[in-house]
Amino acid sequence: MALLLPVLVTGICLFFTYHIYRYLQNLYLARSNGCLPPRRYPHRDPFLGLDFFFETGKIFSENRYLPELLARYKTYGPTFQTNLFGTPSINTIEPENLQAVYSSDFRSWGVEPLRLPAQDPFCGRGFITTDGAAWEHSRALLKPGFNRANIVAGLEGLGEALEKMMNKIPSDGGTVDLQALFFDLYLDTSTEFLFGESYGALSNSSSKESQAFMDAFDHAMFGSGFRIALGPFKFLYRNSKWREACKITHAFADRYVQKALEYRQNVMSGASQDYKADNNDISHFTSRNKPLLYHLALQTSSPLTLRNEIIQTLMAAQGTTAALLSNVFFLLARHPAVYAKLRQEILALGDDDEPDFDRLLHLKYLQNILKETLRLHPIFPQMNRIALHPTTLPRGGGPHGTAPLYIPMGTVFDTSAHVLHRQPSIWGPDADAFNPDRWDADPDRDMRWYYMPFGAGPRACVGKWKALGEAAFVVVRVVRRYGACESRDGREWRGRVMLTSRNLGGCWVGLS
Repeated sequence: MALLLPVLVTGICLFFTYHIYRYLQNLYLARSNGCLPPRRYPHRDPFLGLDFFFETGKIFSENRYLPELLARYKTYGPTFQTNLFGTPSINTIEPENLQAVYSSDFRSWGVEPLRLPAQDPFCGRGFITTDGAAWEHSRALLKPGFNRANIVAGLEGLGEALEKMMNKIPSDGGTVDLQALFFDLYLDTSTEFLFGESYGALSNSSSKESQAFMDAFDHAMFGSGFRIALGPFKFLYRNSKWREACKITHAFADRYVQKALEYRQNVMSGASQDYKADNNDISHFTSRNKPLLYHLALQTSSPLTLRNEIIQTLMAAQGTTAALLSNVFFLLARHPAVYAKLRQEILALGDDDEPDFDRLLHLKYLQNILKETLRLHPIFPQMNRIALHPTTLPRGGGPHGTAPLYIPMGTVFDTSAHVLHRQPSIWGPDADAFNPDRWDADPDRDMRWYYMPFGAGPRACVGKWKALGEAAFVVVRVVRRYGACESRDGREWRGRVMLTSRNLGGCWVGLS
């Protein structure tokens, strides 16, 4: 006991000495680079920032996060600093800073220290949780599955599922929640795309095993997000149900991984033609329609890698296009003139009920509507990074916010597409209004750092063109069939934010 006290005192002294040294070193480096500190959030707890953490948790639980985020930026400006469990966090929507983090200084920023420690028990190492060479390897594995040929091949299956969905829409113009139907549609098509088997939500044919998997997956994903929010205190999340949910998710995914590895073995042994096997339950897969997991299996034989990547892809795909489509029809139902103009463009296609992929992406007014919907309601409203080593940001320092910022290693970077997309300085005085025609005002303007619904730079969403192509396909089919779309819900759009954002009230409309 007598020896313990000197050791403890020495440890405390070393801790404070180290932090004082780091502070003085950072101060010197900041001044030598002409950097000035940013505006600071007025914390009541200046040490750990627990006031900010609990306040944010409260507004999350009350589904007030997005309007409160707008209010914070309006109050504290386009760049301000908060304290996140003792770690500085730079909150910014300045395009110059976004360009630095996502492109020109991309290597200085990452996600692994933020995400992997919290999510490792659920989804391991993959394209969502890693940086550097590991991330590059994951990205290279996924990219072939999202090429143009595979996206086009998937439209046939999407069309079949969409017919099932539209059969659930009342033929008499009765009220329906399109958001619920779109989420069922994409639950079916996403599981088909990833695993090769549809969940069966639209046909009410999902197995008990599939239902248990999706329940476990949702619980595991929520718990992983909560562990990220807890930061260094993630160890406090001791939830046996979460651990069990991770195990159920793994067991379900592993069953399909095993099938994919059997497919790989068949291909590699030369017993297949056009990637087709003859005597097992994967005989219906060809190079044109095989699921993403089978594309991955042709590139790696690691069961753990396959499981991690497919779970992370399901996380990224979970409801994203469904939320986009729900928001599109939520807005169209409130703007009948826009719906009528869009329908005119679609009917001008003639009898081409299913225009090809390239033509879908060149329907100008439809693309304007998709862009405007993603501007007002980005599916990923907030994005973050962490500084992997000391660096700088070009703006945000000093009394006028024009000086560069010095960024110590470990600083968290937070930005919000929701706030960025509603800035009057970028979008004009009607920034909060739905106006698809705004995209015709200056079509040649470079919007990369003003409009970021899919992120930007090397880590931009690999599924961007799949999402946009499929959304256009669905809109064309629905609008062609129904002459009018009427809102049946007077409530304003209210965001429910988890990993993605969706309308809390759904999309209640009448189609006739």
